[in-house]
Amino acid sequence: MHAGHAQQEFAISTQAVNNANVLQQNASAVAFGERNLFLSFRSAMAQNDQARSADIRGLMDSETVRAVDWWLAKSPAARPTSPFSSSNPDWTTPRRIIDARAALDESVVSLHSAENQLRRSHNLEFLEAALALAFLTGGLTATLGSTAAQKVLLSVSVVLLALASVGLVVLW
Repeated sequence: MHAGHAQQEFAISTQAVNNANVLQQNASAVAFGERNLFLSFRSAMAQNDQARSADIRGLMDSETVRAVDWWLAKSPAARPTSPFSSSNPDWTTPRRIIDARAALDESVVSLHSAENQLRRSHNLEFLEAALALAFLTGGLTATLGSTAAQKVLLSVSVVLLALASVGLVVLW
């Protein structure tokens, strides 16, 4: 049962890691794309090429346009070198990156939980095997004709049962 839970948590945490990585890649691609478009836009503006500026602006998503508009509304002396500054309230890409990082952190916590479940599952499986041996040796005592052999096998059974019981108390 524990192994099933551990495998389920591994599957969920692996999917969460994959989802977080996709979020991170998408956020990085958006940041890269918006910076490239802005550099082309700024170059076209510097060359006073209105048609190319408009074409490049048309390629920008609405969030990048808002960030660039915020930047353009500032006086050249007071604005940062690019609209992708922490002072720009319209620049939303950092939020995407932060969300992706938070998702990755959550997936790592889930992965550690799955690893703990799996370790616990392995420990409990070992104790199950010890209990099976204890019951097997206890059951075999009746088949032996020698009283000394019965006592030895019964002692082994009791010791294994005691160890398994202590292990269950500690690990449960």
